[in-house]
Amino acid sequence: MFVALFGVQLVVTMVMASVIQKILPHYSFARWLLCSGSLRWYQHPTEDELRNLAGKQKGQKRKDRKYNGHIDNKPLTVPKDIDLQLETKCITEVDTLALYYFPEFQWLVDFTVAATAVYLITELYYSVAQPSGEMNISVVWCLLVLAFVMYPFIIHSLLILNFNRKSIH
Repeated sequence: MFVALFGVQLVVTMVMASVIQKILPHYSFARWLLCSGSLRWYQHPTEDELRNLAGKQKGQKRKDRKYNGHIDNKPLTVPKDIDLQLETKCITEVDTLALYYFPEFQWLVDFTVAATAVYLITELYYSVAQPSGEMNISVVWCLLVLAFVMYPFIIHSLLILNFNRKSIH
């Protein structure tokens, strides 16, 4: 009954909106893409490890470094040719919390996946049922994806234009 009242495309759109709201926050394609084990990061060595590899002793106490009332604060210098083995780790969900634009990336990728699903289902409906006089809603979903992708670039361009203007006084 609802299909006859609303139309297949609107039902597909409403179902996909529910999927975006309820399921994608828990089962995100973007999170799987980053955290599946294919991306790795290098854990930087501690200062003590660098001292040991460089063959330098631990820093002296502040009292011992005083010379004529000045404290000698020399930075640790490490030669370039030390045998340093960096430990690699896979990116986890906890690591993504520190990524600045990860929520926007996750939302955009998940919305794109949902829009692709709506597009494929709607095109399948059009090839099977061949409706006449209906607007293809999947085009609206595709245009929304393009708008969401282009929005940061447009805002960035406007900000650059605004801040690069010379003030006239």
